[in-house]
Amino acid sequence: SVELQIGLTKLIAQTQLSFRPGQTLTLQVDKPGPMPEMNLLARPGLAQLQANALKQVLPRQQPLQPIFDKLLSIASGTGNGPMPSSVQQSIESLIGRLPAADNPQFRQKLREALVNSGIHHEARLLARVNNGADLKLNLLRLFDMLKSLTESPPLPRKMLQEETNTTSQANAPASASAADSPLKSITQLLKLLDGALARIQVNQLASLPQEDPMRQVWQFELPILQHARIDLLQILIRREQASSGDPTTNAWSLTLQMELPELGPMRVHLRLQGDAISTYLWAETPATVQLTRQHLPSLRDALEKAGLQVQKLEAHHSRLQPDDLLPNDVSLLHEKA
Repeated sequence: SVELQIGLTKLIAQTQLSFRPGQTLTLQVDKPGPMPEMNLLARPGLAQLQANALKQVLPRQQPLQPIFDKLLSIASGTGNGPMPSSVQQSIESLIGRLPAADNPQFRQKLREALVNSGIHHEARLLARVNNGADLKLNLLRLFDMLKSLTESPPLPRKMLQEETNTTSQANAPASASAADSPLKSITQLLKLLDGALARIQVNQLASLPQEDPMRQVWQFELPILQHARIDLLQILIRREQASSGDPTTNAWSLTLQMELPELGPMRVHLRLQGDAISTYLWAETPATVQLTRQHLPSLRDALEKAGLQVQKLEAHHSRLQPDDLLPNDVSLLHEKA
């Protein structure tokens, strides 16, 4: 016999299952009446929770590059339409927090960017840690700001027109839809932001802690400010179990994917086991492959100066396919009906 409490109601149930005091149960009434029969519903496991969440965000997720290209054009004043001053300032602040490649402290800034990529956003909220540099937090703040400007027409439309009059070009032709121009730009920006936030959520779901530490992965996408553009780095860190079964010989792998205007699509894969490292580079452009091979001796010297034993160091020409964002062993399709 167990005593159950449902709200303010207490009842005694007969069961062959064992429970601990204070345990929360999810029950389904299979047979109502004076002596109802109830069935215990099992809570979904991590894989099922991941799959359920991915079904919500995958249809919305979009690549991060378009949103950062748009934000940079707005911050530099080359965007298609004027923005309210408050939005302009928020975007400029967000861009200013990105790690810049020409910063003398770029290595440290890159380490900080990994931590602030949005992966730990909700964990910080639970721990009541305020981090103004968190990428997801800043995108959410911008999203909320833009959404508030579109929720109460026609007053925001009038405000938008007044705020953007000062930033519009003096010789811009007047039209009946002048007030709609900033509202249209904001609506387009909201769609890009929603897709970018969903993309970050996919990365978060892929990086959830696993019951088996050997199956743990971390998935990031980092925007890097470089001269007059923003480049996106896709990073996947994975723990690999040694074939010998000896935990002391486990390896770590890092895959870096990028597409730089001068070099085209590239992928770098590093595998570290103890002090031994193997590095493989692939590029779609033949000229990039040749350029990479010319610099392999410099890379070897840098790795050896870091105390590593270089086992493999190769560059290859290959057509690259985009990485699958889905976590391992997560299926969104039920094969049985």
